[in-house]
Order: sequence, then structure tokens, then C-alpha cells
Amino acid sequence: MSVSLFSQSWYRVADMVVRLRRHADVHRHIYRGQVWFVLQDHATGQFHRFTPEAWHIIGLMDGSRSLQAIWEQTCRQLGDAMPSQDEVIDLVSRLFRANLLNSDSVPDIDLLHERFRSIERKRLLQKVKSPLAIRIPLVDPERFLSRTQGWVRPLISIWGMLLWCAVVVTGLVLAGLHWDALTNNVSDRILSLENVLLIALIYPFVKTIHELGHAYTVKRWGGEVHEIGIMLLVFFPVPYVDASAASAFHSKYQRMLTGAAGILVEAFIAAVAMVVWTLVEPGAVRAIAFNTMLIAGVSTLLFNGNPLLRFDAYYVLSDWLEIPNLATRGNQYVGYLVKRYVLGVDRLESQASSPREGAWMAGYVTVSYIYRLFIMVMIALFIASEYFVVGTILAIWLLFMSVVMPLGKLLKKAFTDRSLEKRSVRLWGITSCVLAGIVILLGFIPFPHATLAEGVMTPSEQSRVRARVSGFVETLAVQPASRVKAGQLLMHLTDPELAAQEKVLEANFREAQAQYQASVADRTVADINREVAKFRQEELDNKRQQMAMMAINSPQAGQFYPPDAGTLEGRYLARGDLLGYVINYGDLPVTVMVPEDAIELVRNQTYEVEVRFVSDRSRSWAASVLRIEPAATRQLPSNILTLEGGGRIAANPDKERGIQSFGRYFELELALADDVQARLNERVYVLFRHDPEPLAYRWFRDIRRVFLRQLDV
Repeated sequence: MSVSLFSQSWYRVADMVVRLRRHADVHRHIYRGQVWFVLQDHATGQFHRFTPEAWHIIGLMDGSRSLQAIWEQTCRQLGDAMPSQDEVIDLVSRLFRANLLNSDSVPDIDLLHERFRSIERKRLLQKVKSPLAIRIPLVDPERFLSRTQGWVRPLISIWGMLLWCAVVVTGLVLAGLHWDALTNNVSDRILSLENVLLIALIYPFVKTIHELGHAYTVKRWGGEVHEIGIMLLVFFPVPYVDASAASAFHSKYQRMLTGAAGILVEAFIAAVAMVVWTLVEPGAVRAIAFNTMLIAGVSTLLFNGNPLLRFDAYYVLSDWLEIPNLATRGNQYVGYLVKRYVLGVDRLESQASSPREGAWMAGYVTVSYIYRLFIMVMIALFIASEYFVVGTILAIWLLFMSVVMPLGKLLKKAFTDRSLEKRSVRLWGITSCVLAGIVILLGFIPFPHATLAEGVMTPSEQSRVRARVSGFVETLAVQPASRVKAGQLLMHLTDPELAAQEKVLEANFREAQAQYQASVADRTVADINREVAKFRQEELDNKRQQMAMMAINSPQAGQFYPPDAGTLEGRYLARGDLLGYVINYGDLPVTVMVPEDAIELVRNQTYEVEVRFVSDRSRSWAASVLRIEPAATRQLPSNILTLEGGGRIAANPDKERGIQSFGRYFELELALADDVQARLNERVYVLFRHDPEPLAYRWFRDIRRVFLRQLDV
């Protein structure tokens, strides 16, 4: 309530006689235990919420009393809760602005006249402010819905709910059973040209049924739907329906069901498509079912089912919390908090009826703004990657509308608000300090900076023990994990066929040597037999060398780790097969994969490298860079680094060319400063520490990197 009951402008409106227009109806609602009156304007489809005190005044506006008489009677009946004359003027102003009052004279209030004339301007500007969601009304579907609602009414009942549950549960079970088939190579299947065209054809039909779900639910509870049209969502035509009549429903559960109707319909469609997909053979019908499932499921999860966006789930959340106009009132509540606790303005009326309601409003506004800004930036980048000029213009426009304009409005309102006139010096001081603090914080104060990558403990090729010839493992000369010297015998292979060949070649050599000795008298024959004996000697030497290779010796000093030592004896090994590793932990390298867009920082601005093992993250180890591959690659050294192996790198499911990532990475080899007892192929976290720098420089580099990656500019 204002400080004074009286207003200097009261004489202008005191003799006015007003009455509520006939096209306005009132509905009594209860929000968070408090009674509110909702005024429904059938002419415009708008709703206005009033307190019981305000409705007491509106109820007296029957065309037989002046505003002076209405105010005096209200003061007598409400007692200490009586409104001030300024509050009555504000109420009349709001009703005239909404075109809900008839009067015997035109009100002589400039503010009322200016606000009334600005309604149409605001409607036109709304489309300009939302270039990603422009609405184009087409037809009035009320007569069609009235004629056909009898067919749909049984579905909006307890029996319809049971049917929905049965179908959706069946679809979820089938999706779980066929998950691998559904997600196999999903990116290629979705982004193929033929599939994109099919999605473009199916999408409007699914969304039309979605919107009809809202419309029929409104009709189910006695409401009317007078507008259906097309909304250009990111320049793609999508049907929409005006279901605002649901705001008049007394039960919040009816309003919630109306808001969630589209989500429920799409979930049902996705479940039916899942059943069809499992029953039919590969072909056109199955492709349509898969894309229908994709459209209904993804749009429900990311858009309509997300309360942070102003779609279906937002209205469901608002009704569930019993906080009408959650986003709008949240913005007003944040403004109240700033005025009350930052600027120290007293006697302000809070939009929140309780601290809990205020926490919901402030929290929602903060999180939803950040999320919407993120979504808009992603959409702009996506469009810019395909249509550079359009996307760039759109990104600049979104930045202006989402950041610059709200900030400008906030500053304008702050410096023109009458409640802040006496605190203009404080306001200027706080604003200047905040802006200066932001500039200093972002542009001048250096913050710690580091790049996090993942690597794997991979032994060098020198430490690998491989079979030089094929054969069976006869014996292990040393125990697993025991220390060995360079050249020490590790195991012995045997090959009966190779041994038999050696004996045959040895007999052939002896025979050739005997023939040579018997023919020394004949020089010509002796020369021939000497060459034959020499050839037999070479064959025997080669075979003996192969037999010598049956002894597997250590390539270096270290600890010997054979894989599957318990089953190694008696196993057949082909030439080149890996027999194990001889690890010298002081020389065990770390192979690290650094993203392509971070290699510049890692290469030029790293002053310290820190390694932590997955098995012991509490300790860190110093390391140094030994080698950086000159070119980026998609080839990964181990499956340990992929999502399947527990890492962070998304791997290409096509394994024909080995383990490959979707993005490009630079391979680095690190050397640990100290001897570390680490497991082979253990994943490690590598932190490349860079020189501290202000956040503004870092963000500029990140934004530039995004443009380089997405737009090649």
C-alpha cells in the first residue's frame, strides 16, 4: 500500500462511471492456498489475474456508481485493507488497457491513452523480436472440433489413460530389447539425404496430431479453441494451436493435462511406431516408423518436455507449482530483489507470496535464461554453418535481442523509475562499480588456465616381446612380473615340423659333402658338388637360425609381463604375435590424445605437465613432453580412451580401419619424471598447465575457435 491514501490525479477520474464489458467472465482460482480471480476476455483470448481486494472494486463497476463512490464503499467494507486512490487508478488503467471497461466519458489520463495505443505496436514488434518463432494464424477450428470431439472424448478418460499406459510401456520394453539395432550407426541413418527428406514430410503430420491433442483436451473440459495456424520455428513451418482457454479451468490438474496433452500424444505415437518398427520387414514402412519414433521422442525430450523453454512443459510446471506466469513474474521478482537489497528501496511489493515461491521464480528465471541463450547460440551456429550470411545476421540479432536490449531496458527502467529518484547517486555508483568490476574481473585479472586430456600407459615398441618364428610355447624360463636382464631367456618355443626339416637339411648337407669329397679327382664334377654342398650348408644355417629363434630373449632390462601367463604354455603362436612386455617403468611412456583445437595452447603455452592415474587420482606425477606428432589423426592408440572403454572420446562404430574417433586429435608422448608402478594400458588424466590469463582473452580465443571449426572463417 502507498504511503498516502489520496492522489493528486484523483479529481480527473473521481466522477467517471465505468462498467465491465459483457465479453469478460470471471473465474475463482486458488494458487498456493490464496484466492485469486481470473478475468477471461473472450474477445481477445487474454486472461488477467486479480487479488480479492481488486476484484471487490471490479465487482462494483456496474455502471451505476462513480469511481469516487466505489472507492468510498470499498474503504468502508475492507477497513484496514482499503486501497489507496493511486492503486484504484492503476487498476482502472490496467482494465482500460485490456479493453475490459466501458465508460460514460473518455478518461483524461495521458498514461492510459499512451498504453492503450501501444498494444498494437507491441503485437507487431513481438514477431520482430522472435525471428525463430513467428506465428501466422490461419483458421478458426472451433466448429470442426465441436463436431469431432465425440470421437476423441473416450480417449481423454480413465480408459484412455489405461490404453496409453499399456501402449507406451510396450513401446519402452521393445525399445530396450532392440536398443542396439535402433542406435547402430544412427548418425549416418538420420543425416542421409533421403532420410532428411522423409523427416521433413513426417514432421508436420506428427506436430498436427500433437496440437490437436491440446485442442481436444481444451474441448474436453469445456473450453473453446479459436485459432490454429503455422509457426515458423527456425524458418521451418510447424502447426500450432491457441489453447489459452485452459487458463480458465478451475482445477490445476485439468490445466496440467491440457499442457501435457501434446507430450502424451507424441509419446503414444512414438510407442505405436516402435511396435510397427519391430513387426514389419525392412523397407519404406519401417523407415517411416523409425523416423516417426525419432521425431516424437526427440522433440518431446529436448523441446516440449523441457520446462526451461516456453513450450508445453513450462506451462505444466507453472500449473504444478501454482505460480501463473512463472517466467514473467520471475523477472519482476528478480527486479524486486535488486531494488530491495542492492539499492535499498523500502516499501516495495514483492511478487512472491512466500520465500519458497520466490526461490522458485528466481531460480527458474536464472537457469532458463542461460539455457535459452545457449540453445539460440547453437541454432545460430547451426544455421551459419549451412548459410553463413543468414546465420551471422541471425546470431547478431539474437545477441542484440537477448543481451543488449534487455540490458538497455533494465538500465532505462532503473534510471526512470520514480522509486529510485532519491537514490540516483547510489544507483549510478553501484552501476559504475559493477561495470568496472566486470571489466577488471574479465579483462585484467589472470586466472589459472589448463587443458585436460586423457592418455594411456602404452609400452614402447622396444619393450614388446614378439615371436620371431611360429611355434608352440614349450616352457616359461622366468616367472611373470620377475625382473630380467637384457638378453635373458624368457621362454622357449618348439616346432616338431621345423625340427624335422632341420634333420632333413642336415642329412642333405652331409650327403652333398660326401659327394664332393668323392669327386675331388674330377675337377668339373668336384666344382659342381662343391656348389651343391655350399647351398646345402646355407639352407642348414638358415634353419638353425630359425631354431635358435625358438629361444625368446628379453629385449631390455625390466620386469616381464606375459599376457595370460597361466594358459601360455602349449599355445601356438604365429610369427609376430605378441608374447608380452619387458617394462622398465622409468622409460614407460604415456600416449596422450589432445584435441586439435587445443594443440596450440599445449604446444606453445605449457609450463608444467601433471599426470594422474585412474587407479590413484589422489597423487599426481610430473611429466615432460617427448614427442608431438606433426599432423592430427583420428586413429586412437587404445580402446581405453573411447566412451566404450570408459574414456571421453566418441569412437566411430565402424571398426574396419581400427579404433578411430569422430574428431581429430594430436598424439603426444610423455615421459614421467619418476619411476611409477602403473598398470599397462591404464588410462591417465593429463593436465597441461598454461600461463594464467584473463577470462576475456580465453573466451575470445574459444569463440574464435568455434568460428574456425564451424564456419571456416
